[in-house]
Amino acid sequence: MSEETPTSKPAEESPDTTFADQADEAPPSLVAEFADFLIHNKKWWLTPIVLVLLLAAVFAIVGNSAAAPFIYPGI
Repeated sequence: MSEETPTSKPAEESPDTTFADQADEAPPSLVAEFADFLIHNKKWWLTPIVLVLLLAAVFAIVGNSAAAPFIYPGI
């Protein structure tokens, strides 16, 4: 009978190495982080609220600009 040599497992990364690798990565954008939050926490009901708030912000910004007469035509 031939003796089999034990196969060595590849060394797993230490937690310190993994943490250092993650620290060197670029942080995710605000939109990507929010989408990740929605997906993992199943908070899809927040999406319409956020969209309406963003739309209101856009109207407030455009309403104070030179484009206001085109949005609010005179009677």
